[in-house]
Amino acid sequence: MNPIHEEVNRRFLDKDLSGALAMIDYGLAQNSYDVALYRAKARVYFSMRDLAKSERWYGAVITHSPPKFDDYDQRATVRNALSDYRGTIEDMNVAIAMRGDNADCYLKRGGAYWELKDWDRADADFKKALEIAPTNADVVWVNGLLDLQLGRFDTGWERYESRWDSNRFKSNRLVTSKPRWEPGLKRVLVWGEQGLGDQIFYSSTLHNLRAQVDKVTMMIDRRLVSLFSRSMPRVQFVPNTSEIDVGEHDSHLPIASISSRFVHSLDDIRRKVATSYLKPDPDRVAEVREKLNLGNDKLVALSWTSAAVKIGPHKSMSLEDLEPILSIPGYRFVNVQYVNSATDQRDPRVEKAPVDCVKDMEGLAALLSLCYSLVSVSSSTVHLAAAIGVPVLLADANKLWYWNNREGDRSLWYPSVRVFPRDHIMAPWANVVESMRKILDADRKFRMGVMT
Repeated sequence: MNPIHEEVNRRFLDKDLSGALAMIDYGLAQNSYDVALYRAKARVYFSMRDLAKSERWYGAVITHSPPKFDDYDQRATVRNALSDYRGTIEDMNVAIAMRGDNADCYLKRGGAYWELKDWDRADADFKKALEIAPTNADVVWVNGLLDLQLGRFDTGWERYESRWDSNRFKSNRLVTSKPRWEPGLKRVLVWGEQGLGDQIFYSSTLHNLRAQVDKVTMMIDRRLVSLFSRSMPRVQFVPNTSEIDVGEHDSHLPIASISSRFVHSLDDIRRKVATSYLKPDPDRVAEVREKLNLGNDKLVALSWTSAAVKIGPHKSMSLEDLEPILSIPGYRFVNVQYVNSATDQRDPRVEKAPVDCVKDMEGLAALLSLCYSLVSVSSSTVHLAAAIGVPVLLADANKLWYWNNREGDRSLWYPSVRVFPRDHIMAPWANVVESMRKILDADRKFRMGVMT
């Protein structure tokens, strides 16, 4: 191996990325057409998360060398991270032409089609990946997510169970010797998984399980324990960090698997999913009302940023995007962000919440129950408001399957939620915000007409 290449590789493996770049530049000064160093520079920039430069250097590799599968595959990864989904598709087309038996290529291209809301092509690519790698948990799980999004619940739920073996799924699994719950077993431990919003969402079918057993103990995020205990007194709720006596249950079930036992069609959602199933504490509601000095004001809650680590940036918008809504007279606006942001209180028209919207779910539930509406991107706050029955105008980025289960713009899972999806993941939010603005403004004008 070329000594410069060896030194670049050594520094890269030692995670001395600045040193690797310096050595690459030294090598290019001696041979400006060393494509191996172009490739190394693209790889280093990707590791540094300087995606634009990484893409540019992979482009140089592709321009100055014969076509190689890895170069197109790796540039597609960079373009995908840049949300350049059309570029991802272009590179995957070339890669698939070179190696049509690679399941990951179909998965990557199908994922890009999904982001562009081209369901048919996404479905075809995911199915091709499944044909090539039928036992690959990542492939099976992604197929399950699209099945659920398109209302194909029987195959969707079955494939969704492969999440536990998928490298892409990040949630802890309960270690237990007890069997999974099946009809006939009478004492079941339901255990929380994924995030706060997921635990609220998947609890909407809990009553179906409770009707078939003698006892349900449910482990959930400790911030939800008191709210859930009040709302569903026939279930025992404990923090998900609790130690559970194995003698108190004869079976277990992860929370996101409850619905798989009862929802097998879109019509089942209408018939078997609870609505307005969370009940805020009346004393907290009175306390928050007093703090707000609410009177007869119409309070609209706002949340424009998602805290999700991986998909949050795709789901989020800026406060400036909501300007058309903030300009509507006749409303008070309150910030119910689930995340802390330096821009949260920048606009004086948006009041600070009188509760801690991250730690105090009882307080947040009380606040939301006093709101005329919640305008929000997809977040745990939406799930909490919707589970209470608060009207929600949801700006949807097409990142979560269940928002696509709807009738018109109404969510089937949460009838109080109206869903306004972006045209695709790269589309601006303007059309979505305008649709929500029209609804709030029409409501304002209707109230004015009634009063006069």
